[in-house]
Amino acid sequence: MSALPQAVAEWRTLLGANCVLPAQSADALYGGGGALRIPAALRPTQAQSVQEIVRIASRHRISLYPVSTGRNWGYGGASPPSEHCVILDLSLLNRIIAVDAESGTVTIEPGVTQGQLRAHLDGLGLPFMVPTTGAGPSASLVGNALERGYGITPRADHFDAVMTIEAVLPDGRLYRPRLAALGGKRIGQGYKWGIGPYLDGLFSQSNFGVVTQMTIALAQRPPHVEAFYVFLNKEEQLQPALLALRGLLRTTGGVMGGVNILNGYRLASMTCPYPADVLARGTPLQADELAGLLQAHGLGAYVIIGSVYGEAPVARAAVAAIMRGFAHCSSRRVSLTRRKADILCRLASRFPRIASRLGLGPDHASRMLSALNLMEGIPDDVALRLPYWKSGAALPGDLPRALLSGERGLIWYSPLVPMTPEAVVAFQVMVTRVCLLHGFEPLITLTSLSDRCFDSSVPLLFDGRSAAQKERAHRCFDMLFDEGRQLGFVPYRMGSQFFHKLEAENDPALALARSLKQWLDPDNIISPGRYNL
Repeated sequence: MSALPQAVAEWRTLLGANCVLPAQSADALYGGGGALRIPAALRPTQAQSVQEIVRIASRHRISLYPVSTGRNWGYGGASPPSEHCVILDLSLLNRIIAVDAESGTVTIEPGVTQGQLRAHLDGLGLPFMVPTTGAGPSASLVGNALERGYGITPRADHFDAVMTIEAVLPDGRLYRPRLAALGGKRIGQGYKWGIGPYLDGLFSQSNFGVVTQMTIALAQRPPHVEAFYVFLNKEEQLQPALLALRGLLRTTGGVMGGVNILNGYRLASMTCPYPADVLARGTPLQADELAGLLQAHGLGAYVIIGSVYGEAPVARAAVAAIMRGFAHCSSRRVSLTRRKADILCRLASRFPRIASRLGLGPDHASRMLSALNLMEGIPDDVALRLPYWKSGAALPGDLPRALLSGERGLIWYSPLVPMTPEAVVAFQVMVTRVCLLHGFEPLITLTSLSDRCFDSSVPLLFDGRSAAQKERAHRCFDMLFDEGRQLGFVPYRMGSQFFHKLEAENDPALALARSLKQWLDPDNIISPGRYNL
């Protein structure tokens, strides 16, 4: 018997036949319409079985590609970066192992989702926030943290919130942090760095093992959460606003979450239906069309969105300082609490004509509530509407299920951008030129990671059923990556279909990582090619 059939037979004995999917079923569930062949998929229901799964793979030299829930929207989903990988789907490993209310930590398995943790915390009556992202309630917390995802709650950097990791190594051995081995398991869940070399980080954006358990620190829900919106009507207001934001992050950053800056195109994608005549034309919105669309909805060139957390007097003082800080570059600045948002939603529902004259339609009101949900650590699927902006069709009832079908294409370009006006302007000019050249609107968001750095997220939206549109999106991403790199803008995160681009002539860090990979995994059992390792 050849290697794969023998391994499949052993996996069926270990897991049961229903937990081992053949090639046809695996391709349909995890292929995402790609050209790579997926020979099988494994769906364990107990974390203890992962060690033996990996031992079987190692014995037969068959590569595994672990996924948490496979809902890595816009970054390749569950599709592996290389041929003949058996999918190791960890979504059924969804135990919330422990919540430590005293230390504010939770220990979870890879299949635990944002929505599941929110329901669990609410059921226990605990005042903690879920580290939410735009990926929605059905997305994995562990997967996002390992990809160094971030949000806009007080613990915006999700890998920074990771306290401990347990992982299965490529030979089937179990990795645990040293503090736990030395008898300090509980203190290890409260102190990230442990003792000696920090090794947990090796399992982030890598292929050194299969993470089966993670402890993360949760932010406590503060007494007062207030969102702020700063509207910029003209392009020339952006540079002084960037300087103001940098200064405010340095003086009030302790009570601020992540801050988003949305350009006009990105703002339109969230608030304005895509014009039917432009959709029929088949070319992107031009600058004058965009300006007219935004003006009709009472919007301008940019909006800055952020949130403040804390005791009510402290938070209100911070919001007042933020409003003063942007006064010289914005004539329209508003703040929003949950109570205000509820009132506005009732107004939009009961008096739609009045609300419409104020630029507040029912959809706008619901989006405001959704944004507040994310800021307060309540998962929401509002961001999953984005791939349907140009579809010309009604939104499906089950957005995650529809996105899994691959009918709507989405690719994220997510580079790091220095928080200087010169860098931001150069970045925006490059992205706008390249996107329009390839027939895509330049939907630019800049999210503050610190007072020194933004991450930008630029989505490329296309019809996933069209090979021509998919190929055009790949060409656009390639040019964005190459030209951005020349300007010093490098992604913080990549989709699996583009890992091969992470190559440089003189890259000693990559050489070291590949040496570690060769030592830990000489037969390339775990995720070959992931992050070009």
